Amino acid sequence: MLFRAITASLLLALTGCTNVTVEPVAPQYKISQLCIEENPKVVVGDFVDGLQTLLRKHNIESRLYAAPLPGSCEYRLTYTAIRSWDFSPYLSDASVRLFKGGQQIGFGQYHLTGEGGFDPSKVAPVEEKMGPVINQLLGQNK
Repeated sequence: MLFRAITASLLLALTGCTNVTVEPVAPQYKISQLCIEENPKVVVGDFVDGLQTLLRKHNIESRLYAAPLPGSCEYRLTYTAIRSWDFSPYLSDASVRLFKGGQQIGFGQYHLTGEGGFDPSKVAPVEEKMGPVINQLLGQNK
């Protein structure tokens, strides 16, 4: 019995955990398009493409811009993303913030605890990892 408990604890410690934290957008905001502020510090190459794919699933068109914010953008999204390395690079932490004007109206974060341990799903594509975050963030826009 003790052996099973130790084995289970060891496996849990090695696998890592995913944490998703979301402050969803209130239903009063009807978003059909937004602008994504380019973050040159992010080196996760497919991150923005993945975000745009997820936004389209919520019927939201998006375009990327470099600061300053174009006047035609009512809603804007900012992001951060961190990649880690094992045998290949993978997304280990990311956050998105959604604004209307200067006011933040939503927030979402994905965090892979312990950098994923030995869990092979840690190398899943951005859409798979950020899907639950974006779905919770924009749930009313589905």
